Amino acid sequence: MKVELRKVKIARHLSEETTAFTADLWVDDKHIGYVKNSGHGGNNQVDHRFDGKGLNTRDEVRAFEEWCTKQPPHVSEYGELAMSDDLYISLLLEEIESERELKRLCKRKAVITLQGDPKGVWYTYNKPYTPELATYIRANEPKLDEILNERFI
Repeated sequence: MKVELRKVKIARHLSEETTAFTADLWVDDKHIGYVKNSGHGGNNQVDHRFDGKGLNTRDEVRAFEEWCTKQPPHVSEYGELAMSDDLYISLLLEEIESERELKRLCKRKAVITLQGDPKGVWYTYNKPYTPELATYIRANEPKLDEILNERFI
């Protein structure tokens, strides 16, 4: 099952205990519902699409929720967490937020990862990325894994 969040709008100013956001939920390239969180610490709310003219994606949303429960547990620094639709959506949102943050950072600085570091750890050079800087980094960072700016070129 291919699951995506599209049209993600994050409201930082409303986020307290959780991330306040709205998004469209797409499964296997079909828009099946809407997801939102008010940012006050509750679960993500998934609503199916319904237009009163025969479009009702309730069954597709239920199938997505059931599919999520059959996924392997999420292993975190706090231990294993049983997968659920709420957790799955939260993990997707976390990836989107991380990618957006990385794109913003790459506009101003050169960003790299080193071999052996955990996922999500990166280092910066306080200079904008240029091909010349990339050459310098490759020559002087023996444990270089990736220059992240090159993802967005």
